[in-house]
Amino acid sequence: MTQAQTLRSIGLLLRGINVEFRQNVDAALRQAGLGVTFAEVSPLMLLNLEPGRNGAQLARQSLVSAQAMNTVLQGLAGKGYIERRPHPRSLRADSWHLTATGGQLLERVRVVLNVATATMLAGLSDREVQALEQALQRCATNLRAAAPGQA
Repeated sequence: MTQAQTLRSIGLLLRGINVEFRQNVDAALRQAGLGVTFAEVSPLMLLNLEPGRNGAQLARQSLVSAQAMNTVLQGLAGKGYIERRPHPRSLRADSWHLTATGGQLLERVRVVLNVATATMLAGLSDREVQALEQALQRCATNLRAAAPGQA
């Protein structure tokens, strides 16, 4: 296999794992009756890590359009999982926060994510999992360093 074929194969493999993982999580979320999708879990997790992010930041970090994220955020707010507050530095921007109900939901979602991750890693030794995590972290670091505007 040529280097170009190997690179293409790795890229396709990463994409395929992402799709399969999302589908697995969505199915598990449905089966658990949690009433949210993988697309809704992403902003919940991001807001848990850094409350007060605005819709544009959440969209960029979730790899969706601002319009798509706005729809997700409105849906989560309607279910009582997040709330919009005035942004401390901008009158035009929004500031989203996880509610207590959203935090409780996130704890239940984490169980589903842990099971899905364990399923994905089944058959790998602890050493292989550690090596995989380290390799993926290096890949992510390389990509961040190579991103336009980064130095």
